[in-house]
Amino acid sequence: MAQDVQGGSNSTLSVSNSTQGVSNYSPGDPLVNIVNTSPTKTHVYKLEGNADNPPSAYGAGSGFLPMVTVLPGQTVHFQLGKGFIGAITALSGAGTRFEVNFRGDSPGDYKTWYNSDMEFGMSDTTMGPANGDKQINGLDSLAGEQDCLAKANSAWASLDEAAQQQLLDTGYLEGSIGTNGALTAVHMDKQAGDSVVEFFQNIAEMNAYVNPGSVLGKPTSRTAAAANLFSWSVETKELTITGY
Repeated sequence: MAQDVQGGSNSTLSVSNSTQGVSNYSPGDPLVNIVNTSPTKTHVYKLEGNADNPPSAYGAGSGFLPMVTVLPGQTVHFQLGKGFIGAITALSGAGTRFEVNFRGDSPGDYKTWYNSDMEFGMSDTTMGPANGDKQINGLDSLAGEQDCLAKANSAWASLDEAAQQQLLDTGYLEGSIGTNGALTAVHMDKQAGDSVVEFFQNIAEMNAYVNPGSVLGKPTSRTAAAANLFSWSVETKELTITGY
């Protein structure tokens, strides 16, 4: 099958979509659609599975699994198999990380859990239920950010020049200071300091969990609360990751 994606005012890109993962897929089993909306960029995702994943899951009993490559304009339908728990991370593991848990099968249990995590890196990538449903608690179900730089810029002018300069000095934000200043690039990894985490998590309010404290052993009450806030649960086993 093919998908047409507009690549500017005068071009249309047509590519063949792909189905990967387990071969014993049945309707209603765990499925993640990985969509690349870019007309020019190839997106690569790092795929990890829990060591205790059952034989019915993709890469049963494995940790790191083969990378998933999604060509410009392509959608990869990835059949993860029953009982899969693991993570899918953009930019070959250096972007936004989405952890998924498809073991909610017991009566009265949730169908799917997932979270959005930027502590290892951030990218213009989102995840949500393919049918657009809200979370079980009624909140919006779209995790991650379509445009991380724009989200950071929306909060930049709220800081005084001293705070702006301090953040630029970390190297995780690039741009200019002042009321007319603007950011030109933003970065994140597990070595980022508290001021960087504070800006992305609580000032810019990135729609993801941003906290190297869970890695470095220095969680704060605010970032711990963010970890709980950015854990999603939905009543579907079909999710969509969109890379921009």
